[in-house]
Amino acid sequence: MKKSAGKLFATGFLKSFLFFVFFFAVSLLSYRLVVHFLDIEDGGYEEFIPPVEKQQPITEARLDDVSKHLIYCVDEDDGSIKKIVLEILDCKKVKLFYITIPIKTKLTLSDSLHSKLVLIKPSIPQFLKLSAITGYIPKEIAYEYGVLIIEELLNIQISYYSVVPSSLYETVFTGKNNINNSSEDGYPKEVFSDGFIEFLHSIDTETQLRSYIKDIYNMIYSNLSYEDKLNYMETYLKIQGKDIHFDLIAGTDSNSAYTIDQSKASMQLKSYMGDYIGE
Repeated sequence: MKKSAGKLFATGFLKSFLFFVFFFAVSLLSYRLVVHFLDIEDGGYEEFIPPVEKQQPITEARLDDVSKHLIYCVDEDDGSIKKIVLEILDCKKVKLFYITIPIKTKLTLSDSLHSKLVLIKPSIPQFLKLSAITGYIPKEIAYEYGVLIIEELLNIQISYYSVVPSSLYETVFTGKNNINNSSEDGYPKEVFSDGFIEFLHSIDTETQLRSYIKDIYNMIYSNLSYEDKLNYMETYLKIQGKDIHFDLIAGTDSNSAYTIDQSKASMQLKSYMGDYIGE
């Protein structure tokens, strides 16, 4: 006699239910054995999920008597680095220095720094140029790691950094032939443009300077806040034209790369920062 459709359904359902119960029992037993033999406290699956740590900044902005401000000129479309200038502001001596660091500078990363960068980009070489930073490291963190690279390269501690779009940067700086400078070659150093010099002559009051800094902060990214930047405003207002100097980091230039002379560069920076060079 043929079985009815109802009996067939009931039999199939019972088999499926018994298989589910058997599978669940085996899974539970396996879990209990793991807990027992590994001596894990049975507090639920949530115990195995590591807490999510808040992402810490790679670099911290600092307010220094002799501030070392790293300025990146970047392409507005892809964020690649076009130029790098180190601004040194001596609040005690009321002097201002701008040192051009060629982006084709070649360098060797230390083992410790290279090991950090390999975690981000396994293919990053230990020998590279400054211009390659944004090619290997995502731009969201490239400029911060660029600070670490510059610190290691020049043996200084950067106070803070700013990322400036090229269209804005070019209203402030322009390249000038460097043949008569301390460098042994003619690599151009960055100096104020004529238009920016004219603009500076028009700033006479604290209110004007504050307004200018606020406008600039709407167009750039800096890890130093606008409020903290205002701490340097008094020194900026006191600086005379004769106390603003432009230079190129000491080294030699070739068609393919720029090589920093570590000994000369150290003496050069010491002349600008004195005892603050390593701070």
